[in-house]
Amino acid sequence: MSDLDRLLADLDGLPTEAVPDAIGQLETAKAKLWARLMVPAPKVPAVDGPETTVDVHEAARMLGMSPGWLYRNAKRLPFTRRVGTRALRFSTSGIRRYLASRGG
Repeated sequence: MSDLDRLLADLDGLPTEAVPDAIGQLETAKAKLWARLMVPAPKVPAVDGPETTVDVHEAARMLGMSPGWLYRNAKRLPFTRRVGTRALRFSTSGIRRYLASRGG
């Protein structure tokens, strides 16, 4: 028997004078449960886990492009991550999405 089943069984034996208070407590419980249903589900973390980045040479290999092409186009590529004033890294999951969106 579940906790809820036990609670419902206990309500059957509740004295009549305690019913109004029990109804108020049940309404409070009902409101709390509805509030839980209204909260958006937590976002599921990426399957890959934490974001993995690669250097320009590995990203160029994954894309089939030259490192020079990557440097020239880094500002417009959504998977570029700037890690310093001149250093770039490239998100592997971002590269996969980019290739998938272009049929590559």
